[in-house]
Amino acid sequence: MRLWRSLVLKKSWAFRIPGNTQNTTLLQILPVTSSRPASIRVGLSLPSYSGNQIQTKISRAEMSDDNKFCDQTMGAAEDNAEILNATSASKDVKEPPVQAESSQKVEAEKPLPKLTAAEFKAYNRLAVVMDQYHNHFRATWTEIITGLRKSRPKNQSLRQFLSIAQGFCRMLDAHHNIEESYFFPILAKKMPAFQKHNKEHGEMIAHHRQIHKGLDKFEDYVNACKSGEKDFVASDMLELMESFEKVLWQHLDEEVQQLGAENMRKYWTLEELKMIPM
Repeated sequence: MRLWRSLVLKKSWAFRIPGNTQNTTLLQILPVTSSRPASIRVGLSLPSYSGNQIQTKISRAEMSDDNKFCDQTMGAAEDNAEILNATSASKDVKEPPVQAESSQKVEAEKPLPKLTAAEFKAYNRLAVVMDQYHNHFRATWTEIITGLRKSRPKNQSLRQFLSIAQGFCRMLDAHHNIEESYFFPILAKKMPAFQKHNKEHGEMIAHHRQIHKGLDKFEDYVNACKSGEKDFVASDMLELMESFEKVLWQHLDEEVQQLGAENMRKYWTLEELKMIPM
């Protein structure tokens, strides 16, 4: 999203991602100004998109100080929220004009002409960008749950492991808040899956609610273990993750499918799609 991709930033925050250091993708929501120290090693950069002042990077974090890492993650979300509030109030971010009311029905049975390669790329743009963000969550989730089901890397302390889990919770929550505040309301003008009060559809909103039933409990447990209020028990933490694992992965896949070219062309013209910020 331009709102997410924006911001030419002085400092950045990221999660450690296991495995391939060349092809690992991850989302960063970064503050423009902050006095918080950063401790990361920047790796591959995502292709930039035009926008007000936003820029996203792919990074691999080195957590030499896990307390700083968590402070950075929370600070990034807080600062970004302030930036987004200011951005939404400006005239730079415009909602696309809607040619019909949100109740407009799409005739699914009507065959559509074949898209050219350029048209497919344009219609598929939002899906590609969203999948990059979702790949970060998939990779971080896999690292955490593998550490619980098998074992953590030998050079990773328990506090570092809990910091990764803590950061995952905060960044997923920020991701959903941004979607529901700035992105979903635009899509909901025409797409039932993103409509908050649609009793028959509204699947993307419903997924968020189901995910957070488990995510909030998971985050509470991680925070309690990190503060020393509770003793860390891998099986307990694993049980909390598995309580919302299915709906999380379903959502990560289906949201991208909703934004795919063949679905988006049913609802939007190419001109309208160009004006949707991402």
